[in-house]
Amino acid sequence: MMNGVIFTHTLRRNWRAMIYWGAGIGLMGLYVMAVLPGVDYLAEYARLLESMPPILLQAFGAESAADLATVEGFVSFGYFSWIMLVMATYAVLAGLNVTANEEDRGILDVVLSQPISRWRVIVERFAAYALLIAGIILLGHLGLMIGKLMAPGMVIDMGRVFEASVNMLPSTLLVLAFTVFIATVARSRAAAAAIAAVFVVASYFIDVIGNAASGSLAANLGVVSFFSYYDPTTVMSEGLVWSSVLLVLAVTAVLTLASLWFFERRDIGL
Repeated sequence: MMNGVIFTHTLRRNWRAMIYWGAGIGLMGLYVMAVLPGVDYLAEYARLLESMPPILLQAFGAESAADLATVEGFVSFGYFSWIMLVMATYAVLAGLNVTANEEDRGILDVVLSQPISRWRVIVERFAAYALLIAGIILLGHLGLMIGKLMAPGMVIDMGRVFEASVNMLPSTLLVLAFTVFIATVARSRAAAAAIAAVFVVASYFIDVIGNAASGSLAANLGVVSFFSYYDPTTVMSEGLVWSSVLLVLAVTAVLTLASLWFFERRDIGL
């Protein structure tokens, strides 16, 4: 079987889903940009939110109500803070598609009966889904750009907005790699899905609670939460944090290599 066949087949089967997911988050980005209130209203909005418990604000990526008094803070709060959960959901579903779904249905045995190396199943499908994820993120950013055009009076650094969009890619790839890895180890689609879901939800709440209660156990465990490296508020104000980006990508690479190692050495369908 020619190299790249699995890659192109995966793209051909999933490009429509990429359009649907991208259009969905793009519409949300358009909405956030298009209805963005003026600076005076933002200040009033921030004062109203000061009465909220800090943990509720931090759950959406805002350290304090004052963070929402800026255009950048509002976009981070209204779009980037929660859209990562949407992207993580897609990454889990995509990760299950790499091996777990076909193995659960008995299809993977047929695929591997062809003259194809096992490592190509992981590598080519992972590469295809990485490209699809990038496409979804870019479509979401397109929605932000269209929303900005609909609000010409709004002053915001679109370069920073683009960096915040790019910043979603490493964390989403990490969730994809983790799901693929768990699927090669757990051998059960249901178990892999459950563990991946727990990983995403636990990472989210560890980050939220850790930000709200410094010195707590959750704060100390923050190093294992990929959300703590995502940090859209910082990216919107200061740009990409390359140390975090490179660390997340390095962990992604390790998980992918571990997936290859386990997948090459175990029986399929048992």
